[in-house]
Amino acid sequence: MQRRKDGTAVIRQMMGDEMAERLIASAESKTFGADVAGYAIDQAFGEIWTREGLDRKQRSLVSMAVMIALKQPNEFGIHMNIALNNGLTLAEIEEVIVQTLPYVGFPAVATALASANAVIKARGLDESPDYEGHRGLL
Repeated sequence: MQRRKDGTAVIRQMMGDEMAERLIASAESKTFGADVAGYAIDQAFGEIWTREGLDRKQRSLVSMAVMIALKQPNEFGIHMNIALNNGLTLAEIEEVIVQTLPYVGFPAVATALASANAVIKARGLDESPDYEGHRGLL
């Protein structure tokens, strides 16, 4: 079960011990959805996030762009938190959102902006003197 160990280590590093423990408990619970949690740990984090070729910042950029394109605000928020933990700045994350605009359109970007705003508030980043605010599209 090296993949499980590797995946758990990556989750702890990128999302913290609390999220890792929740995901592990879910995977080991034998309840509905437990197998999906196990695949997330083993495959997504144990195999994909540990590959050589891209660093974690680059993987975060790709993951956020995909979540924007798929219009997945919850997953975008999770991956935005991971991206911040991986060292990306709000300016870099905003560029990901802007970069997707001509390819996915305003509705998908508006959804991502709302999710990003929630992450910014939850992390207290809106209290930073460097943060000039968020108005969304309107």
